Amino acid sequence: MRTYLIDSDKNEYIVDLTKTRAHSAEMVEFEFRTIKDNQELNKETVFIRKLADQYFASTDGVKWNKLARQDSPSILLNVDRVFKLYRGYKPSTLGGDNVGGLFTQMPGKVVKIMAQVGEKVAKGQTLLILEAMKMENEIKSGLDGVVKAIHVKSGDALENGILMMEVEEA
Repeated sequence: MRTYLIDSDKNEYIVDLTKTRAHSAEMVEFEFRTIKDNQELNKETVFIRKLADQYFASTDGVKWNKLARQDSPSILLNVDRVFKLYRGYKPSTLGGDNVGGLFTQMPGKVVKIMAQVGEKVAKGQTLLILEAMKMENEIKSGLDGVVKAIHVKSGDALENGILMMEVEEA
């Protein structure tokens, strides 16, 4: 899976998960690669081990460091920068205040998609139906434009903050 890290200066870093291998119920191996300007910069293997309900990471399988507990963060703090994380997609406006990006506001299931890529849509037009908390919610376009991309399909179960569809201003 591709993850985009974008800082406040709009610098973009891409991390691809290229391989996952379970060694046991307690240890998993992940292979990552870092990409910048369509060039692979770095490739690294990381081992994650669960021991006594805590997680540890190692790059060599010998020296292990304890990991802080996290629940799918959307922001990553580095020593001198804050990054926004986007898993599997990158919004056309880097996740800012684009009314053309339709994000989930709570976990839900896609019931019906009512638009297609390339279709002209009007502000307020229902583009998809999302079932959340046992209610069907109409997700509407925030602007007049054209559907640029659809990132979900009917039946998908989505977490909070997932980009479902992009509408580009006409």
